[in-house]
Amino acid sequence: MNERPYETSDLEQVLAVYRASIHLLAASFYTAEQLEAWAPQKMDAGRWQQRLAKVHTIVAEHEGMIAGFASYEHNGHLDLLFTQPAFARQGVATRLYVRVESAMIAAAVSRVFTEASLAARPFFERCGFEVDYEEFVECRGAQLRRYAMHKHI
Repeated sequence: MNERPYETSDLEQVLAVYRASIHLLAASFYTAEQLEAWAPQKMDAGRWQQRLAKVHTIVAEHEGMIAGFASYEHNGHLDLLFTQPAFARQGVATRLYVRVESAMIAAAVSRVFTEASLAARPFFERCGFEVDYEEFVECRGAQLRRYAMHKHI
């Protein structure tokens, strides 16, 4: 497994990881309608290109296939952390998170924060995060439950 900076040529695979992760790994936590609102069949590649251009993104790659990715900002915000379902529970998310945390420490960040899905909350708790509060956010007409979480580093 190789971790490296995201390249614009990775976009198609990153979107596929995002959608598959949500529809397979979070399926037992959300309704089909919520999953489709969160990660629709047709993703707006232009919007995603703009979003990823504004953050630091790293990918975990295995034999040319993106196994996972993480996006973060140097203000401590961990924006995205998703794993391809075929690589779930094999340490990919942990490796990516460790890289993000190291980058934040190097940037003199003392607190990492994220918005974790119901499926992701246990992972973040294992990484030492605490729940700040539960919230509901609107996404394409659906209400999604998630947790604001943080960790001091």
